[in-house]
Amino acid sequence: MAGLLSNSEYILEKHPWNWYAPPDSKSLVIGTFPSALKNRKYDFYYPNPANFFWRIMSEISGIPLLHFSGEQAVIERKNILTKLHLAISDMGKTIARYKESSLDEHLEVREYMEIFKILEENPSIEKIIFTSSSGNSSAAKWFLQYLNSMGINHKFPKERKPVRSEFIFNDRKISLVIAFSPSPRAANRITFEKLVEIYRNEILYLV
Repeated sequence: MAGLLSNSEYILEKHPWNWYAPPDSKSLVIGTFPSALKNRKYDFYYPNPANFFWRIMSEISGIPLLHFSGEQAVIERKNILTKLHLAISDMGKTIARYKESSLDEHLEVREYMEIFKILEENPSIEKIIFTSSSGNSSAAKWFLQYLNSMGINHKFPKERKPVRSEFIFNDRKISLVIAFSPSPRAANRITFEKLVEIYRNEILYLV
């Protein structure tokens, strides 16, 4: 990892947005890092229309997706999060990206998002849901590395997804769930209807 920055094909990027947490958020969804700039249609999380994340959240919330670019798309997606009491962030605050790839395996984390700060500022959050876990560059793996950097040794059980675990933060029990990725590549292994069912079960039981 240390040698990547000497490679001219890797570019350092800082996360373009802060985390977003509506009042009384119950769950926090965490991904890796936004897709490459060329694939972003608006300035908010999951800005690549090829990703199924917002289609899933639309189905669960009952709020239709009517805008797919610009500020109206951002407002629409924030309304969905508010209805679902769902906060959102990524694990990477600064990353090294290979060329202009949007694939997680072409990202290497350089600085983590302050997840503990999100939890401190939002005491109503009871659960963290990770949208990726495969390979070394995934939300779940980066979270474990982040915990380790904070002096906490944690491992996820080896079981079929959704994988469940928990840890204690400031005397609060925080549930951890590794869900299936909403990316198009991962969607080849699971139906859209099943993705909706899994995320609905993890989000709505707290709402």
